[in-house]
Amino acid sequence: MATKAKLTLDGFEAYLEELVKAGEDIDQVADEALTAGANVLVGGMQRRAPFDIIRQAIGRTGVMRDGNKHYVYVGVLRSAGAEIGRVAAVWEFGGRDTPGAYKRTPRPGLEAHPYIRPALRNDSRAAKAAMEEIFQEWLK
Repeated sequence: MATKAKLTLDGFEAYLEELVKAGEDIDQVADEALTAGANVLVGGMQRRAPFDIIRQAIGRTGVMRDGNKHYVYVGVLRSAGAEIGRVAAVWEFGGRDTPGAYKRTPRPGLEAHPYIRPALRNDSRAAKAAMEEIFQEWLK
C-alpha cells in the first residue's frame, strides 16, 4: 500500500516546447514547477492528516530524473521510517481485524481516515495552477 504519490510533468508538453524555443534551461524550469506543485500537495496532505506524527512525516523528495522525465514523490516517504509508514498506511487505508488478547476474539479494525487521496483529488488543480504559474513566469 503506497502512502506516497508521484508528480510528473505529463500534460505540460506545450509549455516545455515554448520554453525550448525561448532558449530557457528546461531542467531548471521543470525543477521549479514540480517543486511548486509538490508543495501544494504536501500542504493539502498535512492539513488532512489525523495526527502530528503523520503530519511531520509528510514531505516531498527533491526532483528526480529518469532520462528526460522529471518527477517528485510526495506523501509519507521511506525516510520517515517503517513504523511511521505502517501507522500512516493504517490511517490512510484502514486496518483489519486482528486477534485479541486470547487470539480468539477479534478486535475491530480501524476505519480509514484518508488524507493522501483526498489531497490528490481536491488539490491537484491548485498544484497544476502553481506549476502553470511557474511556466508562465519563465515565458515572460
